[in-house]
Amino acid sequence: MRNMHKIFLILLMSAGLSPAFANDIYITQSGAGLNLDLIQDGQNNVMGTTSARMMLSGTTSVLYARQTGNTNVLTLDLEGTSLNANLAVTGDTNDVVLKCNAGSSSSYCDNWTADIDITGDSSNIDIDVATTAASNASNVVLQATGDSTTVNLDIDGASAPVSITAVGNLNNFQVNLDGPGDSNGHQITIHHTGNSATYDVVQSGAYDSILDIITNTGSGAAADVDISQTQ
Repeated sequence: MRNMHKIFLILLMSAGLSPAFANDIYITQSGAGLNLDLIQDGQNNVMGTTSARMMLSGTTSVLYARQTGNTNVLTLDLEGTSLNANLAVTGDTNDVVLKCNAGSSSSYCDNWTADIDITGDSSNIDIDVATTAASNASNVVLQATGDSTTVNLDIDGASAPVSITAVGNLNNFQVNLDGPGDSNGHQITIHHTGNSATYDVVQSGAYDSILDIITNTGSGAAADVDISQTQ
């Protein structure tokens, strides 16, 4: 019988406390069947940092993480197969880093799914999947609402669909998808509403590269779009 783990953490910060205080979570976990819920409400929320990351590794695991408040930091290494991550961050000045197999060849990111919902201005979002060992059947869905959002997304592997829906002005998207696209091809969908957006999209690898991009700037400044597709 597979061992199942359930962890539920809620951290609440009183509105009357000084912004110098913060909610911090650091976790290192390994093993199959993890079900982890993390909730942080307040200012200066931290789930891992670049020097003290939160590391979850194993197979068939589910993560739900929610941060509410300004100046959120969320840095996660999710290593393994059949992982499902659902992240929701609300507030300004968000810093989100989500990685799988970005620095180690000992783990893989097959059937790796991430659904990320960001609401707030001045967000920096970095998603890095399978840069060391290519993944198979990863799926990344990003919804971003707010101005001055920067997205850097790099995925290597077969059959790795990406969907980005964004609303806001002065947003910047850097999307790099390479590796064999499988029989269905590499599919990138970007729908953006807002002024002065910048898109740099690079697709490379065998089979088809498919890009569906819709931008609606209204009467504002037009978008700057660069697309590169190679086999």
